[in-house]
Amino acid sequence: MLISSIMSLESKLASSEPLSVDQLTKKQLDTELQKGIDSIKEGNVYSADKVDAILAKEFGI
Repeated sequence: MLISSIMSLESKLASSEPLSVDQLTKKQLDTELQKGIDSIKEGNVYSADKVDAILAKEFGI
C-alpha cells in the first residue's frame, strides 16, 4: 500500500475542517483526487512499513 504526502495531509488537517466526500461537488472531488494522483506521479509515496514507522513514532502505536 502506498500513501502520498503524509506531511501535506497533516498540515491540511491542522489548518481546516475535515472534508467529507458528500459535502464536495463533483468538480471539487475531481480536483482533490487529481491532487493525489499528481502527488503519486511526483514520487511522494510511502511503503506500508514506512507509514507504520511514522505512526509508531508520532503516536506510539
